[in-house]
Amino acid sequence: MEIAKITSKGQVTIPKAIRRRMAVREGDRLAFEVDSDGALHAFPIRNAEKPLRGLLGQHATGEPIDSERIDEGIRRRTVGKFARR
Repeated sequence: MEIAKITSKGQVTIPKAIRRRMAVREGDRLAFEVDSDGALHAFPIRNAEKPLRGLLGQHATGEPIDSERIDEGIRRRTVGKFARR
C-alpha cells in the first residue's frame, strides 16, 4: 500500500510505484470516480489521436479536426462512461 499526503491546495503526488503501474507520467491526464463505498478510482486518459486516425478516416467529412477537439471528445466520453448514474 502506498500513502500520499494532500496539500493545502488539495494536491496529491501519486507515488512512483503507482505511476509506474498505471503507466502515467508528467502531463498525462486522469479521470476520477468515487464509488458508493467511498473508494477513489483513477483512470488514465490516453491520447487516442494516433491509434484512431485510420479508424476515423472512414467517417471523414472533409473538414479538418485538430488533436484538441479529439482529446475533448475523448474526455467527454470518458467522464460520461465512468460517471455515476
